[in-house]
Amino acid sequence: MTRDLSKVLVTLGDEVKPISYQLLRNLSELNPPELAQFRVAWERYSAARRLALMQALVTMAEEHARFNYNAIFAWALDDADARVRVLAMEGLWEDKNLAHLPRFLHFLVHDEDVDVRAAAAIAVGRYLYWAETNEIPGRYATETADALWEVYHDPLEHVHVRRRALEGLGSSSHPGVPRLIESAQYDEDLFMRSSALYAMGRSADVRWIPYLLPHLESEAPALRMEAARALGELEAKAAVNPMIRMLDEEADMEVRIAILEALGQIGGDKARQALELAAESESEAEAEAAELALEQLYAGINNIYELIDDVLGVSEEESFDEDDLWGDDFYEDPLEVEIRRLLDDEGAY
Repeated sequence: MTRDLSKVLVTLGDEVKPISYQLLRNLSELNPPELAQFRVAWERYSAARRLALMQALVTMAEEHARFNYNAIFAWALDDADARVRVLAMEGLWEDKNLAHLPRFLHFLVHDEDVDVRAAAAIAVGRYLYWAETNEIPGRYATETADALWEVYHDPLEHVHVRRRALEGLGSSSHPGVPRLIESAQYDEDLFMRSSALYAMGRSADVRWIPYLLPHLESEAPALRMEAARALGELEAKAAVNPMIRMLDEEADMEVRIAILEALGQIGGDKARQALELAAESESEAEAEAAELALEQLYAGINNIYELIDDVLGVSEEESFDEDDLWGDDFYEDPLEVEIRRLLDDEGAY
């Protein structure tokens, strides 16, 4: 069924009024006739309004997963305004549609705007990651890695495009990538060094943990933040104590949030206690980040128990309440006792 979006689109185009996020709900999951209505209205909007609307749609998509604006983002890839093209690529960050990849590869090499090429490098890097993790056919790993490799080695390319290409290469299984990452961490450009740390985390390779730990004490907040993020992705237990200590003195909120997110990924009893304390912070942003990290930590614990159930052959139908588990007539199976002991030891790190 095609909706009549006329009133919604007229209201969204009224620059006297702020963009209503309530109205943006109506632009989710547009079918072709509805997208045609949107395109007609778009042509009447000023450049500033278009940009503001696109930014609002990207924010809405990031904060509310149930809303899907991919039809608009895919169409906006052809927009004449480079800023709109960048936002369109950002909006498609979870879309694994292989039809977009040729466009992104073209932008990466041929677009005249640096920001568009950098955004395309990020987008191509996502496809490389998906190919390496078998979320899309693995044959796309070679094409995407080769494109990013060439861009990174282009001496005439802007550093912001090259650094995004390096970040994308972080997840590549290409044997030459580790040397690139190691070299880039000593680059004179701070942004390139930051991207090298990002690539380390993206690699899923624990060899980088000793390289990352010293950067937690870097003078540059950007390096401390990326080091914390990467160590979280690598689930580096050796980083828990240093990051907890950092929370006593770290003044940069972005770094603090990165630490909290990392603690949630790494898990363990110490990380849990630190997150529970941070959840009581007077800073709303910090408290919210800590609560989200705790959710991730507990989800990881649940996944461990689900794995144990699989190993023991326990089905959902055979599951029981925790109260029943510790009842008076409970018989402690030696194997289950050993598993609980191992889990307790795991949480002590």
